[in-house]
Amino acid sequence: MFRVATCLTPLAQVTLIAAIATPAIAADKGGASAANYPNKSIRLIVPFPPGGGTDLVSRILQPAVTSALGQQLLIDNRGGAQGTSGTAIGAKANPDGYTLIIAEIGATAVAPWMYPQVPFDVAKDFSPITQLIEQPYIVSIHPTVPAKTLNDFLKLAAAKPNGYNFGSGNVTAHLAQEVFYQTAKLKLTHIPYRGSGPAMTAALAGEVQTLFSGPGAAIPQIRAGKIRALAVTTAKRTRELPEAPTLEESGFKGFAISGWYGLMAPAGTPQPIITKLNSVFVKILSGSDAAKQLSDRGYDPTPTAPDAFGKFMVAEYQRWGKAVKAAGIKATE
Repeated sequence: MFRVATCLTPLAQVTLIAAIATPAIAADKGGASAANYPNKSIRLIVPFPPGGGTDLVSRILQPAVTSALGQQLLIDNRGGAQGTSGTAIGAKANPDGYTLIIAEIGATAVAPWMYPQVPFDVAKDFSPITQLIEQPYIVSIHPTVPAKTLNDFLKLAAAKPNGYNFGSGNVTAHLAQEVFYQTAKLKLTHIPYRGSGPAMTAALAGEVQTLFSGPGAAIPQIRAGKIRALAVTTAKRTRELPEAPTLEESGFKGFAISGWYGLMAPAGTPQPIITKLNSVFVKILSGSDAAKQLSDRGYDPTPTAPDAFGKFMVAEYQRWGKAVKAAGIKATE
């Protein structure tokens, strides 16, 4: 059963939740600036290179957000260190509402446990705005691998220890695969990449034979016949790939993992700005053309209130911390 319980005491949980869920009170100057917010372009830091899921989701939302706010939402890709470099830049930005950060499960909940010198504190350095989406990871292989099902592939891998490479473009996909292959008692060689876009490029080229990847990168290539879907990591099958069984259906009871993205600002961003941004994004994610585009690409829009997203991030941070320690995974870049 792939379930990780929080290791915090009840008092520590309350302290962490309060820290992440309650934006700092704005100074008078910040409060005044919030009245006519925004009056210039807003930078959205995407902490991964172009071509991956965070980039795709951001670019789908960009036109709708620009229209709703009346100012340009400018995407700033800042990849490196599994998303922690760009996330750290966002943490240090001026908390005036003109720098926002994509919160990604790997960069905010997994990588801080793997990189001991990460220069930000997930519980203190950000003001949560909303969750954006949830997604499955799709288990896929290169079509030259002679396997039609997941169990076919596992038999091949068992007969050839370290004979197959698996790729990852973020720490969550890496950790999920490490735990999965440990559970299956198999040995594959891990090859890391700087984002899910480069990882998919490697898979298409045959540098890696298999990978867990998000729907934005995987589904177009599956439909084009360039990779083959074997399973999905969520508890239920996805509507875009109904033929792909879940890992549980493939014999791995209780093994269910979902990825997620969210939106946050530097800690201390005025509450009226957080409230306005939350309202805009919730409306867009609740039925706009952008929401339909996300759904069509395999993402489930999941807008939430700021405090709910804050509590969720704390819970995910603790859950994945225990998983990282159990798997014994170290940073690879």
